[in-house]
Amino acid sequence: MYFDDIVALFEKEHQEHNIFHDLMMSRVHEILLIASLYDSYVLESDGSLFEQIYGEYYKLNLTSAPRVTSAYTYESAFELLKVKKFDLVIIMASIDVDGPVELAKKIKSLYPNLPILLLAMNNSILGKMNESCHIDNTLINRVFVWNGYSKLFVAMVKYIEDLNNVDNDTQVGLVRVILLVEDSIRYYSRYLPILYSVIMRQTQLLIEEESQLESYKILRMRGRPKVLLATSFEDAMEILTKYESYILTVISDVRFPREDKEDPDAGIKLVECIRKKFPDLPIMLQSSDEENRQRAYELRASFVNKNSNTLGLELNKFFQENLGFGPFVFRDSEGLEINRARTLKEFEEKIQEIPSESIIYHAKRNHFSAWLMARGEIKIAKNLKKYNFDDFVNFDSVKTFLKNTLDNLKKEKLRGSIPEISTEIDITLGTARLGAGSVGGKGRGIAFIKSLIDFMVFNTDLISIKLPLTIYVGIEEFEKFMEKNNLWAYVWHCSEEELCYRFHEAHLDYDFVRRLEKFIESSSAPLAVRSSGLFEDMLIVPFSGVYDTFVIPNTHAEKEKRLQQLCDAIKSVYASLFSKKAQEYFETACYKIEEERMAIVIQELVGNRHGNYFYPLLAGTAQSYNYYPVSHIKPEDGLCIAALGFGHYVVEGEQGHLFSPKYPKIDIINQGQRMSGSQRWFYALDLEKTEIDLKNGETSTLTKLDIDEAEKNPYFHLIASTWNAQDEKLEPGTSYKGIRVIDLAPNIKV
Repeated sequence: MYFDDIVALFEKEHQEHNIFHDLMMSRVHEILLIASLYDSYVLESDGSLFEQIYGEYYKLNLTSAPRVTSAYTYESAFELLKVKKFDLVIIMASIDVDGPVELAKKIKSLYPNLPILLLAMNNSILGKMNESCHIDNTLINRVFVWNGYSKLFVAMVKYIEDLNNVDNDTQVGLVRVILLVEDSIRYYSRYLPILYSVIMRQTQLLIEEESQLESYKILRMRGRPKVLLATSFEDAMEILTKYESYILTVISDVRFPREDKEDPDAGIKLVECIRKKFPDLPIMLQSSDEENRQRAYELRASFVNKNSNTLGLELNKFFQENLGFGPFVFRDSEGLEINRARTLKEFEEKIQEIPSESIIYHAKRNHFSAWLMARGEIKIAKNLKKYNFDDFVNFDSVKTFLKNTLDNLKKEKLRGSIPEISTEIDITLGTARLGAGSVGGKGRGIAFIKSLIDFMVFNTDLISIKLPLTIYVGIEEFEKFMEKNNLWAYVWHCSEEELCYRFHEAHLDYDFVRRLEKFIESSSAPLAVRSSGLFEDMLIVPFSGVYDTFVIPNTHAEKEKRLQQLCDAIKSVYASLFSKKAQEYFETACYKIEEERMAIVIQELVGNRHGNYFYPLLAGTAQSYNYYPVSHIKPEDGLCIAALGFGHYVVEGEQGHLFSPKYPKIDIINQGQRMSGSQRWFYALDLEKTEIDLKNGETSTLTKLDIDEAEKNPYFHLIASTWNAQDEKLEPGTSYKGIRVIDLAPNIKV
């Protein structure tokens, strides 16, 4: 299967997204996302993007969410623009800047009123934009940088919507305006998602306390404060003048352009102007220069240091301190309520319990399809609506049909996506999510591979490709763990040993532990607890190998002990973010640790039990580019390094077997080197070692075994060759006596 085939299948799968009818005056209904295949997948899947959008719209008591249509090439983008009306275009820039800018110029020439946002995929690309807004805003309305949070995408949509609605909403609904003055792309990309999250929480709390009519609650939700962004002194003053009766608060940088020049005191001068008209208006100044703190206090403004390790927390605290669809009701034949379901899961459970008269009552009135349609399950709702009760033999066949339809829905929703949080672990689905938030770089990569397997016909009678049971734990559990245990106060000052001790003594969130307990009850296989930081597997500055992965046997007789070992492994991965090795890498890469967040990927280990030991027959690494090709092998043909046992052996730099996946029969190294540098030991997991201490490092549960131990493995002959001393050559297999060499010859050379 070629790349063009993959693109075509992805385009087909992602053209149709869930959409709801809009109730607001001006909303972004259709978004055109122009990006590479992988970059598009990251935005559409990481952190369950659609669920994020749906959740935020649900909080607004609306029944419509934007539909994202992906274009993986510039040509397909223009074809879509010809046949479909879009409200917003988002162009992603991974490496090149000139291409996206030129594309925006062409789109604007054809559709001058169509808003365009540019999304840089990493901080490195900002260097080409001078780290500020010097791109012509007549072509691109605003530039953002991807920071790993799926909420940024929602913030970008809301930013455009607020611009479109602020005039009407302030005049008609008297809504408030929050002014953010910031010219740094990197920082406002960080602030806006935080700001919108706080606004939604505050508004929702107010609504829940209301005992008013539903129409009034909807009005209150629509009346949330609007956020406007200014990148210069003049822009800020224009907004303040126009919306002076509606300004709720101002959050401003200190250094930004004024009179077309960068002014180091522009923020101070702005606050002085504001104080003349709004002496009591809440204001926050932010700067990387600590000397500006006192100046802010003198102007009765709050202050936060941009380089603070707790910047997000301080912003959240300032916002909190200064800024003040329903269940399915089952009925009997008379229309009287007999039960209700708030979620699809409850609906699935209760549909099996309710009496036949209730099923008949709702089926004849298309209530099931109507409820599912409101929840965004368009395909299943349309399918249900095709059937009448008279199409079925009896009541039981109706119930069976509904159950099978819901089962298929669950499986379909998981295709090519990261599931939502659930306390029920269904092993047959192969994946689950136990913690909210982004799943990090490694999690994104695994999910992307899963989507390829789900959407492509890779499996045949001769080969089957699948992933082991995979559990995702998003970054929100890491953030709760750090905050509830006050660990941010120690990570910058403690020794590595003391930090490890504090992390192990700290407590994970209670609800999260209960979800882990449910998982432990359903899995008895050995587990790998893997790091998945936001920065891992980045294209420009990869962080792979910087953090730790822990392997646990999961064989203790007591469930509570197995649960504790799993929790300890998660804590150990969290602690590895602040290890000396990680800190040194961050300094070298010119990134800040406080910008990183840690997700977790838990996977059942691939391998088999051999006596008291568990290990895979083969493990290793693969890279798409070979910097030192030999013979007629090209660099783009890639390189694989494989070894017997667990992959730690290869990752630690030990000698494995090197081969090109395209030309596996070509020897990368000569026979003499293969003999002298052949693998003589391997890593295995001792299943009888039920008492483990993870403080000793990521290999604390692994055992080094001599290569002779593998002779007991009935499949050892598939990966090894034997040195024939008489003929002075390697013979594939292990039918001869002699020195064994792990070279995969029986599989790749015969």
